[in-house]
Amino acid sequence: MEKDKNRIVLFSSLGDSLHNLLKSSVSLAKMVDGELEVFHVRKPIDIIRKDNQLSAMRTINREYILTDKRMKRIVSPISEDYGVPISYSSAFGNVKTEIARYLANNNPDIIVLGRRKARLFRAVDDRIANFVLTIFKGSVMIVSEENGLEPDMKIGIGTLNCSSESSSSSFLETLFAFTDRPLKSFNIVEDSNIRPKPQEFLGQKTVEYVFDYNENTLKQLPTYLSNSNINLLFVERKKKESKATASALNMYNKVKKLGITLMIAGEKRLHIKHQSNLRIA
Repeated sequence: MEKDKNRIVLFSSLGDSLHNLLKSSVSLAKMVDGELEVFHVRKPIDIIRKDNQLSAMRTINREYILTDKRMKRIVSPISEDYGVPISYSSAFGNVKTEIARYLANNNPDIIVLGRRKARLFRAVDDRIANFVLTIFKGSVMIVSEENGLEPDMKIGIGTLNCSSESSSSSFLETLFAFTDRPLKSFNIVEDSNIRPKPQEFLGQKTVEYVFDYNENTLKQLPTYLSNSNINLLFVERKKKESKATASALNMYNKVKKLGITLMIAGEKRLHIKHQSNLRIA
């Protein structure tokens, strides 16, 4: 991938939701001038049914070929339809080990993960998301299966418990060029006497929502987000005073059931040619 392009990788299991995940990833790539790669990881135990080493190697080699054909069949039409280059690769091995190796070798700027609605898959999705958030310091977009992003469509952007520094980041400004709505700031506070200061974004006042921290608020938050037409919700990594909302992992565990696409902001510099000082808050 070119150095002046943002490197975006979609970690995929090649499930039924890949098409929607790709569209959300393409939408992000178009907004931040990025190039996209799909990286598929599969455990050998899922495809090897015999103990014979030679037979196992043949099976894996055959699966590489079949996987390449399937990925090409899914990826190529989307790449052509939206004019975004999409490369793809695959690996067979321990999922976490292969993801860690990919990150070490490729150093992407943004990771895209999917989150499926069916309960059967939630534990698997959570383990991978938690692992990625622990070892990767860049931005992570976690796409909701029912509420992904559509390429070339305007989006509604909201922030959740974000500081004024992250709300004024160049990364957010870049994405905000693709919305026709005010930035909406959602804040959950544990002390009802402490209220965040009103903020401005790109010279305009943000729409502020402040809630007391309790279980009912978290249950009602999806309704507030839906009524506010939020498609992409920002959560920052920077530690906050409250332990309950301190880390990206803690915040993700609290908002993962919202049914909305999350952007957990990272700490890495993005390689944007026309904005060399761009940093994710």
